[in-house]
Amino acid sequence: MSAAAWEPKLLELSPDLTVYIGAERDARFIHKEIYQDHCYDIASLPPSPFIVDAGANIGLFTLYMKDKYPSARILAFEPAPLIFDLYRRNLALHNVPAQDVDAHSCALGSESVTSKLLTYFPNAPGNSTFVPEEKELLRKALPAEHYQRMIDRSSAGAAQVSVPVERLSWFLDGYPDLARIDFLKVDVESWELDVLQGVDDKHWHLVQNVAVEVSELSGLRNDIEVLLIEKGFSIKTELAAWSYEAAPTYTVLARRAERL
Repeated sequence: MSAAAWEPKLLELSPDLTVYIGAERDARFIHKEIYQDHCYDIASLPPSPFIVDAGANIGLFTLYMKDKYPSARILAFEPAPLIFDLYRRNLALHNVPAQDVDAHSCALGSESVTSKLLTYFPNAPGNSTFVPEEKELLRKALPAEHYQRMIDRSSAGAAQVSVPVERLSWFLDGYPDLARIDFLKVDVESWELDVLQGVDDKHWHLVQNVAVEVSELSGLRNDIEVLLIEKGFSIKTELAAWSYEAAPTYTVLARRAERL
């Protein structure tokens, strides 16, 4: 289904936040993470921060940061075309100035690829992934039939969508006067290491804070932590508040050592 033929649904997530959504359960889950659990409140940013949103989904992180930092500039990426359409609609709905957000309908990775198959889950767009086998590992890891059925419902109707992949540094090269990257947020469903490997050293030294959500089932957490330490960060790894005991998910938080 094309974005042009699709009529999205509006959902009130709180008295002061109504957004276009792809799936209600998905939107409420992400809203709780960001607005109630404050999972990305890892540092005080300057009044006009430069933020990278990798895995922008319907835009809740972007809206949250623009509310906290009205002068923020945000570089955002969402590969699923229908969800990217919702992202743009939500920014317009909340009157986010177009010049403040540079949004791209593509994925980030370690190399440029014209087309890569993304497994898109219409019942849980936030779970859409380049690594669908990790979702099957999750299903097998959850002991209770209730949780297995939940995964089955989330995965129902999965479709393969061809999306472009580009290195983050390719986009950052378009900001020749960029002095710092205040926050890099990465939530890309077991593709996190590839995103980080797409950042050149000339840009890593600009990055001040990083938050990476990573599933233990992906096997990527140690490599992500090692990479961030090698790039000069001090890290803290926290178990997500909603994490399953049998299949934990962590947020790796990284800050420049000299700022601690």
